[in-house]
Amino acid sequence: MEKPRESNVERLRTGILEMIEELGLGFGDRLPTEKEMVERFQISRPTLREALKLLEQEAVIDSHQGKGRFLAAGALLSIARPITKFESVSQMVSSHGYTAETRLLGFSAVPADPVTAERLAVAEGTPLVRVERLRSSGGQPLVYSVDWLPRALLGDGLDGTPDWSGSLVALLDRVGRRPVASTANVRAVLLPDEVSGLHGLEEFGPALLIEEVCYAACGTRVIYAMDYHRGSAFSFSFVRK
Repeated sequence: MEKPRESNVERLRTGILEMIEELGLGFGDRLPTEKEMVERFQISRPTLREALKLLEQEAVIDSHQGKGRFLAAGALLSIARPITKFESVSQMVSSHGYTAETRLLGFSAVPADPVTAERLAVAEGTPLVRVERLRSSGGQPLVYSVDWLPRALLGDGLDGTPDWSGSLVALLDRVGRRPVASTANVRAVLLPDEVSGLHGLEEFGPALLIEEVCYAACGTRVIYAMDYHRGSAFSFSFVRK
């Protein structure tokens, strides 16, 4: 999947994390006041409070009535890249400091098999589009991806043949089905032998496979994705509560 647009609240959340790093704050330290952050980020107080609420839910900060907001135990983990954050492959690759280059390995019309039918909540045999891509940076393979989309979602709202090497998020947005959230499973694997042999990825090494189902705002399942992240190139964090 390609890069989705971040909301103002999500951008502010990222800005607050950057501020925490810039100020060198650690566990138990107090954050600047709401007034100071409103002036710093030039945003409204309600927007600030929404972003702070996100960070409270992620266990990055604690709020104490009448005393202010303080860095919580989850702060150091959440400042790293949280695996629980919904984002596209290209966005994730960029967050690790890489410049993503996308190569389309293939696309085809396929019927839903028992696995893809279950993941996308469609009947077996339903027409799907299968898209196979490789993200690299400076010639180094980083993420091997396979995505399945129900063909019916695309309808007649597209002119000509879609650019399958481009953003699937933008493609779905054009037909009113932008993915906004996902459920995912994560496990350590090796690339399938047929994939590494066919595409010259024998040196890819161990991978972190993120298998996810992406949902539009209406609840429709719009993408089933299997993204193999090169283990030597990425690290993720999570908060345990």
